[in-house]
Parts: sequence; structure tokens; C-alpha cells
Amino acid sequence: MSNQFPNLVWIIRHGEKPGDPDGNDGGPNLSILGSARAAAIPSLFFPDPTQTPATLPQLTCDLGTAAEGEFTGVYGNSTALAGQPRRSAPDFLFATASSSSSSRPLETITPLVQALQFSTNNPKLTINQQFTNDTDGINGLVKLVLSGPPYAGKVILICWHHGTIPQLTEAFGVPPSQLPFTKWPSTVFDLVFGISFPSGQPNFGVTCQKLLFGDSSTPPGQSS
Repeated sequence: MSNQFPNLVWIIRHGEKPGDPDGNDGGPNLSILGSARAAAIPSLFFPDPTQTPATLPQLTCDLGTAAEGEFTGVYGNSTALAGQPRRSAPDFLFATASSSSSSRPLETITPLVQALQFSTNNPKLTINQQFTNDTDGINGLVKLVLSGPPYAGKVILICWHHGTIPQLTEAFGVPPSQLPFTKWPSTVFDLVFGISFPSGQPNFGVTCQKLLFGDSSTPPGQSS
């Protein structure tokens, strides 16, 4: 792997939203189902109690009462045994810049960044949300992530809007022919795009979160 490139880039869509999946009639925040997905996302990156038990600490969360669009869970260590995490935990997190029409990407990974702050004892770990959901924002984000240190050799997580995730993925050098679709379906919220750079060239794959009831078990175009 070239020293210039991240070890891995994860790209996910924000959680479910109220109203029509194709529109913005439901307001800027996550729906109840989207909030449930946000609360479940940390389990992708922390020891999994459903796998073969190992002597790894399991993260637990006591949920508090919060205003709309806020997360007030408090994380702690559990004594339960758990298997290896399903995915490599991110070192840097990005969310689309919030706007009057949507703060859903930020809301979706707020529980994750708080879990990472606790597990790494790094309260300075934050979500970068300076990049907007347009070509300039996408190009600026990709240029930053591929600029070398401090992102070189690290794991990056990006939570974005589905309409421009194909454009974002292609900006990392992934050929359009490798994407499972040219237009991300409005009703799909559970996919994970992964990009690595083993020889300086992007290597692309798609997996499923499998976090909530109804989530896919097999990515588009693959047989179960």
C-alpha cells in the first residue's frame, strides 16, 4: 500500500428519514427508525456478542432523554464476552455539512463518535462536517482524505446523502462499472461501500450493515 493512501474508506448513507424517501417533506432529522440505526451503528465497529465469545470488552450504552436530533447516551464497558468486531473502527469521521433540509448524516454517526471517544479515551475525536453535498464539497473531501498524513494508513468513515454517494465513490477513483447501481435507491439505507488502496489503486466492495430487522443480508447483484 502506498504511504499516501488511507488503509480503508467506509461510505454509508445516513439513517432513515420521515416521510417520502424521495423527498424532504419529513423535516431535517432522522425518523425513529433512523435513530435506531444510528444507535446500532457503533456495534459494527466494537466487539460483537453474537460471534464466538472472546475475552474482549463489550461496549454498552444507557440512553438518556434528548431533544429532537440529539443523542445523550452514556457509554461504558460491559463484562460480557464478545467476538471480534465486524469492521475496522474509523480513525476519522466525516458527515455531509448540515443544512436546513437535513442534519441526518451528522445525527447518524453521532452515537458512533461518542462511542469512539469513550473507547479510545480521546474526547478530541470529532466529526468533520465542513464539506457540502455538491461537486465542490465532494472534490474537497476526497482531496483532503487522499492528501497523505494524517489520513494515510488510517480508516475513514464518511456518512453522506444517497443521491451523491455514487459520485463520491467515483471521486475516489472507483470505476462506475463496479458500483452496484448508478443511482442509489431511495429506500436503501443499509449498505456499506468499502474502498482500499492496496497498490495505490482503489479496490471496491459492498457489504450490508445487517443491523435492523428488514436489512439486507446480501448486497445488490450478489447471490445469497
